[in-house]
Amino acid sequence: MEKKVLIVGGYGTVGSQIAKILHDQNQEVQLLLGGRHPGKPLPFASPRLHSLLVNTTAQDPLAHAPDDLSLIINAVNDPDDSLLLAAVSRRIPVVDITRWTERFSRAIERLSKSELQSPVVLASGWMAGTPALFGKLYAADLQDVTIDIFALYAMQDKAGPDSAAYMNRLTIPFDVYTKGAARTVLPMSDPLAVTFPGGFRTNCYRLDTPDHLTLVQEPSVSSASFRIAFDQKWATTALVSLVRSGIWKLLGQKLRQSILYNPGQGAAHEVVVQIEGKDQRGVRIRRQIEISDPNGQTHLTATGAAIQAQRILADEGTAATPGIFFPESLAASQADEQWITAYYKSEGVKIQVKL
Repeated sequence: MEKKVLIVGGYGTVGSQIAKILHDQNQEVQLLLGGRHPGKPLPFASPRLHSLLVNTTAQDPLAHAPDDLSLIINAVNDPDDSLLLAAVSRRIPVVDITRWTERFSRAIERLSKSELQSPVVLASGWMAGTPALFGKLYAADLQDVTIDIFALYAMQDKAGPDSAAYMNRLTIPFDVYTKGAARTVLPMSDPLAVTFPGGFRTNCYRLDTPDHLTLVQEPSVSSASFRIAFDQKWATTALVSLVRSGIWKLLGQKLRQSILYNPGQGAAHEVVVQIEGKDQRGVRIRRQIEISDPNGQTHLTATGAAIQAQRILADEGTAATPGIFFPESLAASQADEQWITAYYKSEGVKIQVKL
């Protein structure tokens, strides 16, 4: 049966790649690219690709949408949750990849007051929750688990403009959790040295992402953290100095963006997920998952969103169950490992597991 998927922000850097992945993986899916200027040329030619007027700041962003949508993927800013709430009121499943931690938590609070009739996947973790998904997958048989995520930001990556959205959060303390107890930490603090898949070794520093909130909701996970570094050590050192000195807080948004957002011709995005926990005998086990996408962070984000959408479109497992879900909810059983890994690898993403 043909299904219609609306990708809001489908003309953008990430949204257009989500559209291409879903188009190539699903021969019976009709794709609608939503945006405020739907007259623009489509990112690729296909009789299954169409445009639709969607304005997330309108009172009803879905006023022009058809009634038979199977899924909405949101890849743009939804500042007042108007799109999210409009989808929920229409009982349309949603995959949302746009929210930093404060707005992520606000959305959960708002949704908890509604009687959900469809699944809402809040996939705003790093790269649409890709590292968190693999962290959950390879920690499933362990207890008292610590999951540490490290990302290498390539300065020559073809990043979209929203990739630097975290710049406004670099002066805001945030909470991390260990066995349910909150501890306030500072951005760009607590460095840990990590060697990435390409051999580059550097210190990585704390950054506030939803991953450390969602992963600790798994009963077996005691703590989770996210850290980041640039692939040029001088850039990491400079940013840490600006943040710690207080100068970053004094800079205007345009200047901040000019410092952090200078996309290049393309580079791989690399992530390391370190897992430590106890097996059934109480023995400490360490595992490391290395993820590398030669097509960069926007493609890895698009793939992370697409795999969440794929499960809903397939109507498998918890996909049709109403409620709030996170990316790692996709790893619902041990059988998911093969399917998830194969999906990423089909998109050129390299996955290496070190047990």
